[in-house]
Amino acid sequence: MHPIQTAYDDLTQRLSELTTLDEIEGLLQWDQEVTMPPGAAASRGRQVATLGVVRHERATAAELGRLLHQLEDDQQLDPLQRANVREARRAYERVHNVPSELVRRWGEATVRAHGSWIAARKASDFSLFADDLAELVALARARAAAIDPRRPAYEVLIDAFEPGMTMKKLDDVFAQLRDFLVPFLARIRAQPGVDTTMIAADVPEAEQEAVGRALAETLGYDFAHGRMDTAVHPFCGGAGAADVRITTRYQRDRFQQSLLAVVHETGHAMYEQGRDRSLADQPVSMARSMGVHESQSLLWETQVARSTAFWQGRLPWLRGRYPFLADVAVETFVSALNSVNFNNEIRVEADEVTYPLHVILRYELERDLFSGALEVRDLPAAWNARTKAWLGVEPSSDATGVLQDIHWCIGAFGYFPSYTLGALYAAQLYAAAGRAVPDLADRIAAGDFGALRDWLRAHVHQPGSRWETDELIRRATGTALDPSWYMAHIERRYGRLYGLTVGSAATEG
Repeated sequence: MHPIQTAYDDLTQRLSELTTLDEIEGLLQWDQEVTMPPGAAASRGRQVATLGVVRHERATAAELGRLLHQLEDDQQLDPLQRANVREARRAYERVHNVPSELVRRWGEATVRAHGSWIAARKASDFSLFADDLAELVALARARAAAIDPRRPAYEVLIDAFEPGMTMKKLDDVFAQLRDFLVPFLARIRAQPGVDTTMIAADVPEAEQEAVGRALAETLGYDFAHGRMDTAVHPFCGGAGAADVRITTRYQRDRFQQSLLAVVHETGHAMYEQGRDRSLADQPVSMARSMGVHESQSLLWETQVARSTAFWQGRLPWLRGRYPFLADVAVETFVSALNSVNFNNEIRVEADEVTYPLHVILRYELERDLFSGALEVRDLPAAWNARTKAWLGVEPSSDATGVLQDIHWCIGAFGYFPSYTLGALYAAQLYAAAGRAVPDLADRIAAGDFGALRDWLRAHVHQPGSRWETDELIRRATGTALDPSWYMAHIERRYGRLYGLTVGSAATEG
């Protein structure tokens, strides 16, 4: 066998072992969120920390670095193999300078912070979480400095979720969105509200669960390689492409929130289940970025499951499960589902108009936190002030404000921008799918989701990380990231809903 091929085979074996360790960690994290008894937190911290050290040792091994150096840009490899080496090299460079002791401390600190966040959220008292959060921020700064001391710490952290993304690009895109959304939201506020009373009903959790399972399966979620449970915060996790697990949460008087959460997590899950199984243990098959991952969940949740076409086909079915919807027309139901709630404080329950503002708020707080412009103890006040200024509502408590998200307690600093990037990609990808499948809206109305699912599998799921993010989006849609698709979508859907005169002229699917 050729020496280069021998070296590549050795590399893929090592990468496969790293993926296996990641899958084991995924199971531990899923268990921690879903089934782990609260008294096991300390031992779970030890388990996660130990696993983290073992993985770090494997991921930073000198032999792995030697193989990557030997194979980098070698033209004897085919394009897919070179992409695999590129992605492995990027991951290696992010971990090999991080000391094992820092990895151990990080693992223990995230488990400890998760426990204090749950307690603080329950008590609605940020002070119970503040010290652990401050420790995580300090450790995250140390990790960023070890990875790349030449770049701002926060940008290094963002790069873990959005390879190649810069703070300057985010600042520019987010400023453009904020300048569009804040006045557009003000125009909506000036219009008569949308009646949502017809979807206000007491729906037992068991009934919501049955509906969610049936809907997930209809969209294409494979329960033979997944499961659905409840958790404090809905998420998609598990152990690789063959074991993809989703969770949701239930409120008896807000069935639509659970329903949309299931669709959202199903979008994530179908991305994972749609990856190239023959390469599932290799970096090249992994999701391109968290923003691209979020594009899949938001495409199904917002572009599809909030559309008129979707409910033309699904509402008759839902009426059979929920008799209180028997006399509710499709347009009335869709209007209620898409109404802007001016009193909403919660990101995961936000509508499309306000959702990006929730994310931009978190992005700016994290940016200022890591630059030193904001102290941890001042987070609640800063959070409340921005929420009031942009969304017109002041959080009623720490639980519904600064403590509402799980991300900080697990150390996922830099993750939040991915949510809005995902919304932008979703609008752009859905428009491209519509051009490729001209009768897409009719297919969706008829309950045929296969054409859309197949298009996404071919253009997003199967390519994985073969190309850089901009190239992936360009190949799928014709251009790199372009926020105008999202803004035009918002103008069409919500201009129609609230009777606004808008610049874009197109029908909403």
